[in-house]
Amino acid sequence: MFVTLLAAAVAAAIAASPAPVAQAQAQPMTLDQAISFAMSHDATVLAARSAYAAAGAQLAANRAAGLLNVDGQAQSILNRQSSSNAGAFAQFGLSPSPNFSQNTTQLTASQNVFDLTTSLQAKEAQRAYDAASRDLRRAKSQATLDIMTSFYGLAEDAQLVTLSLADLKYQQALVQIAQINYQTGKVAGIDVLKARIQSTTSQEHASSSEADLEDARQNLAQQIGAPADQTFALPDSIPAPAPPAGDQPTLTALALRNRPDLLAASDAFDEALIVRSLVDASDRPIVNLTGGWGNQVSPTSNAATLAACNNPSHPLGVPCGLGSSHFYSVSLTSTWTLPLLDWGAKHAARQSAELAADEKRAAYESARRQAAIDVDQAFRRLGVNRQNLDLATANEQLAKRTADVSQVQYRTGLISQIDVTSAEQTYLQVAKDLLDAQVGYVLSVAKLKLAVGDL
Repeated sequence: MFVTLLAAAVAAAIAASPAPVAQAQAQPMTLDQAISFAMSHDATVLAARSAYAAAGAQLAANRAAGLLNVDGQAQSILNRQSSSNAGAFAQFGLSPSPNFSQNTTQLTASQNVFDLTTSLQAKEAQRAYDAASRDLRRAKSQATLDIMTSFYGLAEDAQLVTLSLADLKYQQALVQIAQINYQTGKVAGIDVLKARIQSTTSQEHASSSEADLEDARQNLAQQIGAPADQTFALPDSIPAPAPPAGDQPTLTALALRNRPDLLAASDAFDEALIVRSLVDASDRPIVNLTGGWGNQVSPTSNAATLAACNNPSHPLGVPCGLGSSHFYSVSLTSTWTLPLLDWGAKHAARQSAELAADEKRAAYESARRQAAIDVDQAFRRLGVNRQNLDLATANEQLAKRTADVSQVQYRTGLISQIDVTSAEQTYLQVAKDLLDAQVGYVLSVAKLKLAVGDL
């Protein structure tokens, strides 16, 4: 009975305790945690990482083709046939043994002493690997900017919810003031109706803001590959990070050195030049060195030799025994093949490779110009957003003070209901403009870092 009760208590405790995965999912994510999570779940980043790994595998294979390769080999042959089946040996007057077996073990090595094609293919794979590395870095940077945009958009929605609730509270206070002023004869009954209408409208806006916040949270969770119920640790206020150090020419020079898309375009151009050289690489000599060392034994041949040695008719004094089973081989092969008649195939390949190289050169030059333009635009936009942030901050403080004073004036009957509502609406718009300015500034800093290649 005691064992049964104990088992039931343990089962109840296990059922009541939440799963570790659920606990991990319930923890709100900060911006850095969201970005880190997305790096392992974002489809674009995963595709770039897969291409990078494939390029690395191809590079390893192409490099190995030009290096010393050592292999171990074990082979066993067992053959049985009729003695009348001479086959191709009949023209030499030979008859194959009806029973034959052979065991071979050896180490083989090969080295391309000179093979221009193999060398160029290794260089081509290196450029492709470098380009894949730049593409992976660019995918991570772009994903980081996209997540930052969504995260701070979510933070802005949260601030809008707070602002909408504050406006609802403000409008409810105006309804109470209007009712008191109506009872004291300061205002007409229409003011009470207007105040109630404005309060209801504010309530509608608050509900819409809360729905927008929930939608933005789910969209961000989906964007980073997290469950739909994932929550996020939002900042109390949108930060204002410091921009990258340096003036515009300095940042432009940094972008020309660091931008992953620019470096990838340079790697693609170098790869195209190598492909152009590969067209004529097959016309160069190829020198290959191979060698082997091992042991080879034929049990059937050894059995026949021992039988002959043990034969009583074997002459005395004549050596009889098994020979050495060890062997080695060394081979140096040089091959030079020149096309004498290829019907224009080589010429067409040269033209195609030349045009491809020109296209990659133009793409690289375009990428350089685009990098300079991106830095120029991001630098200029950062200055504008910094100025807008300062102006919006000052306006928000003035508008908030005006709305508070207007509420007091309306309570004392100095201004009308239209005036106090107008002051509150002005404050709401200015407060929203401030949120837009804050988000715009923090994203403009991130976009400048992206333009420089430092995000």
